[in-house]
Amino acid sequence: MTAHDVVRQISYIQQALSQNRKHIGFFIGAGCPLSVRVNHREKDGKHLSDALIPDVAGLTKIIESKLKSPDAKKPTAWDKLIDIVKEDGGNHDNIEYVLTQIRLLASVAGKGSVRNLNSSELSVLDQDICSIISEVVDRELPDLKTPYHNLAIWSRSINREQPVHIFTTNYDLLLEQAFEESFAPYFDGFIGTRRAFFDLGAVENEGNLPARWSRLWKIHGSLNWKIDKANNVVRSDQANEGQKHLIYPSHLKYDQSRKMPYLAMLDRLKEFLLKPSSILFMSGYSFGDEHINDVICRTLASNPTAHVFALLFGKLGDDKYIQARTCGLGTPNLSVMAFDSAIVGRTLAKWKFSDVPFSLPEGIIVPHEEDESCEVKLGDFAQFGNLLRNLTSTGDDSNG
Repeated sequence: MTAHDVVRQISYIQQALSQNRKHIGFFIGAGCPLSVRVNHREKDGKHLSDALIPDVAGLTKIIESKLKSPDAKKPTAWDKLIDIVKEDGGNHDNIEYVLTQIRLLASVAGKGSVRNLNSSELSVLDQDICSIISEVVDRELPDLKTPYHNLAIWSRSINREQPVHIFTTNYDLLLEQAFEESFAPYFDGFIGTRRAFFDLGAVENEGNLPARWSRLWKIHGSLNWKIDKANNVVRSDQANEGQKHLIYPSHLKYDQSRKMPYLAMLDRLKEFLLKPSSILFMSGYSFGDEHINDVICRTLASNPTAHVFALLFGKLGDDKYIQARTCGLGTPNLSVMAFDSAIVGRTLAKWKFSDVPFSLPEGIIVPHEEDESCEVKLGDFAQFGNLLRNLTSTGDDSNG
């Protein structure tokens, strides 16, 4: 019976992460903040804690609780929109999909109405959703020992010939916080301090910047990205009147100001995967974004020297990983690694345990006593952070 050798796979990952010449990148998805636990407490003999930021499903429930009408006879714009999504067979439990539909309808409505929603209702609903998202995800890391800090310290732990590229669909500022608290320099496409502006030229020529600066590409925008009164994209923490949050978990960019950063960030992902022997580690991503999936799979097909490791939380057979399985089974240089099994070289099989001949943090590999199988927990961002910390523990380990 076919099985994947856990030692072989993790050994290859460790070797790749230990080199300074390879093009190494990370993709941080919505599941990563779940690994940071806060509000620790004891109840009925059990240790409980909360995720720092909810996942997409949890975020959607919070938004629904704030915008849904308590009276079914007096539906709000949210209620009307959700009815439309359900009627069309869409995923009403995913706020990214819902916001996409709002912007699609807004582009059709113009200054009029569409499907019992007028342009004003759609605009206000869009703004309300973005405001709630901003409020919910505006959190700070609780200490210096998080997987985000482990990533930041790893990024500056050696003298690199190639910069580290970090891609994320998250709107939070956790990566920025961790890199700044770890004194790890990065470039995110913006120039300036008080009211930093998006510089497309600098983004397209980022190869001229120092290799020790990591590149941070926020594909779906950010809490501190805004559109000012002049319709310019700026990065600012100042709460100025007339500025709108530029977070877009949708793929319809209905004006040029929104479109430009989004396309530039996707281009960075494509350009990275086209580099010779590039390696991308994806964590907290369930392959729910068709546009990103398309960029990854098509680019990998055109560059067989590149490789992507998709590290999944939980079992590979979970319903939410249907697209991940499809991509893995059709792409030889995409390894999909879940707790119980993996797709490596388009082959789906369980993990096979064997003694690890090198140092590895406890908990990453969990052997099963009843047979030769095991679980591999790299899909837990906390454990992946422990692996990165382990690689720097003999040198710079200033995060405790």
